[in-house]
Amino acid sequence: MESKIPKFNYSSIPLGYYDEIALRKKGIRSFWHFMKFKRIIDRMKTQNASLLDIGCFAGTFLGMIPPELVAHQIGIDILEDQIAYAKQKYETSFRRFQLVDFAMNTPNIKDHSFDYISIIEVIEHLETEEIKKMIQYAFKKLKPSGKLFITTPNYLSIWPLQEFLLNKISSIKYEEQHITHFNYFNIHQKLRTIEKDFDTMFSLDYKTTSHFLTPYIAFIS
Repeated sequence: MESKIPKFNYSSIPLGYYDEIALRKKGIRSFWHFMKFKRIIDRMKTQNASLLDIGCFAGTFLGMIPPELVAHQIGIDILEDQIAYAKQKYETSFRRFQLVDFAMNTPNIKDHSFDYISIIEVIEHLETEEIKKMIQYAFKKLKPSGKLFITTPNYLSIWPLQEFLLNKISSIKYEEQHITHFNYFNIHQKLRTIEKDFDTMFSLDYKTTSHFLTPYIAFIS
């Protein structure tokens, strides 16, 4: 089954919009963006590792990671303008960005070659078939001993209130973007329902909210 193009027009988000929020180091939204990235980076213990960031958007997350920690970094996304932005601002000799299609055909990215794969604030934007395809892709590209990081808003936290307020005051509406909801208690079971072989592919290593009272779940396998 082919993935559907999201109803929300993600190309309408201004270039660097979330990058600017994350890096301004001022305000609640900046704190949440910065801390969810830092929480994942703090879980990376392998030196000179390799990392694939699926749904990298403007490249902010990879831009925070030094080569001493992750020597080989690739970010992929379906948005041409955001990939162009990431290339211009964050691409280096050890970090590159690549445009992909909805089918995620990447023959130039070797299978089972990454110590870490991250899917940060992506799955809530997708329908279940798209999430399933992404999980299968991540399993295919991850080393047998590698770790998969997944984060998503926790809909049993204060996130729904924050989303409601942002929908009222922000030009970017989350209600149009977030179509599959997870919470701290159902995320594992929901992923197992979406991909019936999830527990064969991965073992749960760590599950937490990213920091006190935040709406985010960091799910690491």
